[in-house]
Amino acid sequence: MKVHYFEQEAADEDDMRLKIAKQQGYVPPTCLLGGDTIYHEIEKGNNPCWGCNGPRQKCMGQLRRF
Repeated sequence: MKVHYFEQEAADEDDMRLKIAKQQGYVPPTCLLGGDTIYHEIEKGNNPCWGCNGPRQKCMGQLRRF
């Protein structure tokens, strides 16, 4: 799996961890972070969007905090 999908219009369909994170509401349905990256942040107690450098106009995620 990829760390992110920022260069793509949509994430890869086979990133199951990303799909689960979207279903559980950790990230928006348009998120372009890789599933492993998301769960790494969740395990640290962080919102995945807060440290993400992704394009908010594409992913519609929360604002960066770090």
